[in-house]
Amino acid sequence: MKNILFSIFVAAGLFLIPACSDILDEQPRSLMTPEFFSTEQGIESGLTSVYSQLRWIYGPVGMMYLAVGGTDEATYGDNRDGYALDLDVYNITSGNSGLRFLWENTFPAINTCNGIIEKGTEAGVEASLIAEANFFRAFNYFLLVTTFGDVPLDLGSGELKFNTTPSRYSTRDRVEDVYTKSILPDLQTAADELPAAPRITSATNKIAAQHFLAKAYLTYGWWLESNSKTDPDGRTPAQYYQLAYDVAMEIIQNPEPFGLQPTFRDVNVATNDYNSEILLCADHTASSYLYDESTANSWGANASNNLKSNRSSFAMNMDFELSVNGNKFIYRQAVQDVGRPWRLLTPTHEVFTNTFPVADRAIDTRFDGTFVTVYRANYQGRTNYDGTVLKGMNDIDIVNGDTVFYFPPTDADTAILQKEAAGKFGYYADKAYGVWTPSMITRHNYPSVWKFGPNRTDKTPDGPVKNDASTRPFPIAKLSETYLIAAEAAVKGATTQANYTARDLVNIIRERAGMPDHGAEMVAATPATIDIDYILMERSRELYAENLRWYDLTRTGKLEEYAGSYTMCETNTFNAVTRTRPIEPKHYLRPIPASQFDNMDNTDAEKEAYQNPGY
Repeated sequence: MKNILFSIFVAAGLFLIPACSDILDEQPRSLMTPEFFSTEQGIESGLTSVYSQLRWIYGPVGMMYLAVGGTDEATYGDNRDGYALDLDVYNITSGNSGLRFLWENTFPAINTCNGIIEKGTEAGVEASLIAEANFFRAFNYFLLVTTFGDVPLDLGSGELKFNTTPSRYSTRDRVEDVYTKSILPDLQTAADELPAAPRITSATNKIAAQHFLAKAYLTYGWWLESNSKTDPDGRTPAQYYQLAYDVAMEIIQNPEPFGLQPTFRDVNVATNDYNSEILLCADHTASSYLYDESTANSWGANASNNLKSNRSSFAMNMDFELSVNGNKFIYRQAVQDVGRPWRLLTPTHEVFTNTFPVADRAIDTRFDGTFVTVYRANYQGRTNYDGTVLKGMNDIDIVNGDTVFYFPPTDADTAILQKEAAGKFGYYADKAYGVWTPSMITRHNYPSVWKFGPNRTDKTPDGPVKNDASTRPFPIAKLSETYLIAAEAAVKGATTQANYTARDLVNIIRERAGMPDHGAEMVAATPATIDIDYILMERSRELYAENLRWYDLTRTGKLEEYAGSYTMCETNTFNAVTRTRPIEPKHYLRPIPASQFDNMDNTDAEKEAYQNPGY
């Protein structure tokens, strides 16, 4: 039975050629045909288009809305659009544009991979090159089943076949069939055939394939167990948990050329991109807007041409350009700790009380390695600076480098904290800077997410690239997550190796989080018994806002428990309010996008059955 996915066979090609920098070098090309995939040039062109496809999902704010907003990690900010609000109140519909971008950009990549796998052996290239297509077919199907559930394996020419004749009739295949026919065998092929060292910077590799194979085993085990399903291959959930643990342990014991960075900050600092901990990323380049598939300005009239640009760092960036006493001390820059303030998403109060407890921050570096909590003046660096020294609170001078806004860790000193009636910020009687204690954090004023911040060449405050999208790579998979996958599998009952229990594995990550000075204290503070709740909190501390949280909570059946309520102050008040989200069983999947139904000639009854229940 044929299935439709848009104009799936006409994915625009980008030809990959080796470059001195060993990073993907992309040049525009026209259409791809079956015969083209039987040539080396065709395989390289197809693969480059698949890598390019990652930019539609990882880096744009749409995926952050879907995977971070509406969880315990974030709610909507005061500059949010209807998209963010709908996700936060779980009123998401099939017309949601973010879901459409995900659906419409995964299937063309899958079809390209089908063509490479089907025809690639005729080109006489190394098996490892074709294995990259196996990896990305599985990668995209894994993303689809964890988002939507059942999805089509037949795009019009047969299951997992390259389709050149789009059909307007579609049926969805069962989750268990997608896992056992594509995701698991494709990832196994990729793990067997890919080299450990990427052939070029940011290309996929054996370790990344093993990572996603372990994660797929773990996720599929959870799915079989929670849905009381029977595996077509006859395995039990317990067997899949064991497979997840065993594959993850292969990486942990043989990670080269990858390895954990010495400190948590080293993983995320912009000057250390493409470090040894990044297993897979969505690449970007500052050398050319054409090759980066973006425009110079990612707002206004150019926004529609810039849907693949990396604007994730803007999404959870507070309005630090506020004025104190009518004076503007901080100007946006293309640097990691400032960036462009969009305020689309806001961390909930619970992020600062539960995820990153105040008592742990003295020894756990992950809070300071994730958020900006001190904002410093840069106004004297402007090209049109007139030499005037500005005064902050209590008529105290603030000069370049001085603190303008500060987020203290506790509310302990609120007795001496002055609060403006308008609720814009508080301040101390003897300080020049504004203050927001944890209970005062609003949808407008909050610690920004630092880890994704841009790193551009123009550092001048208010300079010409201050509004440009980031050209940093967006992380998709990290080696630190591999340890947490193994630990989660152990919690689910996998038999563990000596010195690699769930607690041992978590402590490897926690010890690194305490470095350089508090590693031993972090290990000592770990509870004797590790459960799934502890794993989930460690995942959020380690991987905060990296487009994983909704998937973590739906995988483990914890969405309502963790995201069902949150606390927040509104923009112009310091009154913290606990809000509830109406999370229902249907919210463990997203609705099939309306654009899919627009392209289908199925009967009305078939279309109704095609949609996920409740939508």
